[in-house]
Amino acid sequence: MNHPTVSVILPVYNGEQYLRLAIDSVLNQTFRDFELIVIDDGSVDSTPSIVREYGEQLKYVRQDNTGVAGAFNHGLRLATGRYISWLSHDDVFLPAKLERQVEALSQTTVPSVCYTDVQMIDSQGRIVGERNLPQHSREDALRHVLTAGPICSASYSILYDRRCLDEIGVYSTELRQAQDVDMLARFASHFPMIRVPGCLMQIREHGARGIRSKKWEREIYQYFSDRLNTVPLEELFPDAKPVTRPERARAFLWLADRLASVPIPVYQKIARAQYRRALSEHPAIGPTLAVHYVFRLAAAFRLGIAALAANPEMLTSLLKKPD
Repeated sequence: MNHPTVSVILPVYNGEQYLRLAIDSVLNQTFRDFELIVIDDGSVDSTPSIVREYGEQLKYVRQDNTGVAGAFNHGLRLATGRYISWLSHDDVFLPAKLERQVEALSQTTVPSVCYTDVQMIDSQGRIVGERNLPQHSREDALRHVLTAGPICSASYSILYDRRCLDEIGVYSTELRQAQDVDMLARFASHFPMIRVPGCLMQIREHGARGIRSKKWEREIYQYFSDRLNTVPLEELFPDAKPVTRPERARAFLWLADRLASVPIPVYQKIARAQYRRALSEHPAIGPTLAVHYVFRLAAAFRLGIAALAANPEMLTSLLKKPD
């Protein structure tokens, strides 16, 4: 039996508004050797009837609600492709995405992960921004993931060799909001992360996204705080290997600065804990720390204003009463 090169897994819960666009974006890929697996995580809207319209163009499985990680893991158990790709039901692949990523991974000699630059779109599909993601070295990648750097957007577009899962396992079902960044952190710790330049993925910003909820904020705060408190600095800074108290203080300051620059309040809350750790390690860093904090908050404010100007729908969703 011939297996496809790529398995695209699309977990969905109540996705009727955007689901057709997501499915069509996979079926319209220039690379044709794939299977599309849609896992319906107990939807109560018209999701089942929408998916069934596509007949044998995809595999459809309906399950009781377990959360997105549980749904994706169900898809992994069914997947037969060499490479695995995730697609959220409200996002869109651009036509050459799989072709470009398969080409990149086929040139590697070890199990690897690749990602692309992304476009941000609003609820109507209008492009409101682009993110050209960085290419970090193997040594640097983990600390950029755990400080919510731009590389975190790679989780939307990743394609990876399924052999990676043999080493790091599947998505954590204990996480309902941070499962994607957790997996990205595990990838960054163990495998080469390859950037495929060019926007090949569209991420939809809309009011119903999970990052607009208090549940998301609580889990993100807990996840990042726990990881930063448990991962040794030597693993986050393998080249520098901070040992002395001033070196450790500068490392905590670096982590805090990156988090404070993210224009989302929960990350600034996490940043304050890292500033306190820097001060505890080396009190003499206090004046430098104060200047850094002010400048980082100003930078985050500018980024936030720019994002709202590009996509006014974000303001409406932010003003909604959170879950």
